[in-house]
Amino acid sequence: MRRRALLVAVLACLAGGAAAPATAPASCAFVIVWHDRAYFAEGSPETQPHPGEPVQGALEPDCADTGGPAAAPTPIAARRIAGVPPGVALLARDTVLVAIGYFPEVTNVLTGATMPTDETRGCTLGGPVRITGPADPGLGVVNVHVDESTVHLHHLLRGSAQVFVDGRTRIDGLVRNGLPYIVTGQLVRVDARFCKVPGSIGTKIVGRRIVAAGPIVAPASAGDVLGAGWRGSPGLASRASRGHSRAAYAAVALVTTVVALLIVRRRSHRPGTG
Repeated sequence: MRRRALLVAVLACLAGGAAAPATAPASCAFVIVWHDRAYFAEGSPETQPHPGEPVQGALEPDCADTGGPAAAPTPIAARRIAGVPPGVALLARDTVLVAIGYFPEVTNVLTGATMPTDETRGCTLGGPVRITGPADPGLGVVNVHVDESTVHLHHLLRGSAQVFVDGRTRIDGLVRNGLPYIVTGQLVRVDARFCKVPGSIGTKIVGRRIVAAGPIVAPASAGDVLGAGWRGSPGLASRASRGHSRAAYAAVALVTTVVALLIVRRRSHRPGTG
């Protein structure tokens, strides 16, 4: 059910954009569903947002990380965040959860940062690249299945390039609730820069402008994101993750990354081409 979050973590490790902790308590992300939209734990903002009014009907899907059928989701107490549309983000267990497809890194609407986030910090900027293909949004990234690229890209995972977004990324013409929003399957054109992180394999790609390259796709349902079986079986006891966010699945991501690194080390690539 939660492979999407794991895939994001693996790609980040390969690009040198994230480091996995040595230990983690579980392999599931903290996810809730409200109004048929999936919300993922975003991490800890620099300033904790002010809670708003409670919302009704929020559910926490079963973890279902053992390979068996998922149990029915359990109700969870959730609240609005003052000044933020509930369709964008909610607060549960003192954790900020963001609806998949939104990018608080771009707008700083949730981070509490006084300066725009900068994914190029600590890496050496390379040349430009333009990538076109269907998007699959993640946590702070947009995975783009490469249909076209102005530069030959290496180290793709299942044909997709991972594009990091930050406070200097412009997302034009893709808006929902007044904020940048990209749904799975949306055809996009990405203008980006390569950025070499010291010690990493491959080259990080940082988006500078993302626009629609095809018709606007309707918002994704919880089933689109979590899988059709997320509602589970009422007869099974829930194994919900109870508050584990990105760190919860980092251990699994680390194991997968080690395997991936062994594979990509065998491939040669030209510097500055991803």
